[in-house]
Amino acid sequence: MEPVLIALGVNGGPRLGPGHPKPALALNIDSSIYLVDCGYETALQFVAAGLPFSQLLQVFLTHNHLDHTSGIPSLFIHGWVAPQPLREGIGIWGPKPTDRFVSGLTTMFGTDIQNYEAGGGFGKFPMPESHDIQVSDAESTFVYGDENVTVTAAKVFHGAELAESFALRFDLKASGKSIVFSGDVGPMDANLISLAKGCNYLVHEVQDNAAVEKLVASIPDPTRAAELREHMLTSHTSIEDLPHVAAAAGAEALILCHYTPFPQAAEVFKAKLQTQAELAGYSGQIIAPSALERITL
Repeated sequence: MEPVLIALGVNGGPRLGPGHPKPALALNIDSSIYLVDCGYETALQFVAAGLPFSQLLQVFLTHNHLDHTSGIPSLFIHGWVAPQPLREGIGIWGPKPTDRFVSGLTTMFGTDIQNYEAGGGFGKFPMPESHDIQVSDAESTFVYGDENVTVTAAKVFHGAELAESFALRFDLKASGKSIVFSGDVGPMDANLISLAKGCNYLVHEVQDNAAVEKLVASIPDPTRAAELREHMLTSHTSIEDLPHVAAAAGAEALILCHYTPFPQAAEVFKAKLQTQAELAGYSGQIIAPSALERITL
């Protein structure tokens, strides 16, 4: 069975909207699922995609922003009581402190968990294990490996307030293919480009800068509006910049994700990206998935 990437959620930003699930990408290799980011609706999207929770092996978080992390509690709580429940000891890998996700489950839901353990017929709660990713400023670092993958991380820029934000490269042992997840990242990040050199697939966030001012205009406070504009324009990668990133990395194919600042049809982002790719001289395949779409790698 060929590896498959399932786009559980592809819309960025912390504001919720019906039908626009937050970032969560499931890499399925021989019925072992490696989850990259865990937005609010991730558990529900597992069900919608027909993915057994029992196949989840590891969770990787690119950075500590709510749209990438707020689905962790529901993933573990509801994944526990599913027909094919989560296994115990699933790793949560990400910027420190990842132990807060483990302790937080007990702090917030300890009583409820104990009640189900005592009389719900669900058995012992599958408590995850925390793993802080530690990466130098300039060099990529080995993070995780098993019989399926080798995972390497590089530190990328996603705002000065974030001490650590990571891009992740998965090298697939059976096929020899490689897939890189950008996380959220500013334009033309040198560490990301280095990590993604020669990859088969670059899964990269994309922002329509033409819509940024519309978002900024919704913030009544001028100071907050200016801060938002600065963050959006310096800490995300625009439609215009992205083909240059893919070309510099030599990525064979570009998979779009984390559509911002507003939900638009994936086809809209793809059409705009293809126009810019022609101008930038990037000739690789461009894939723009919608939520729940499957991409065979």
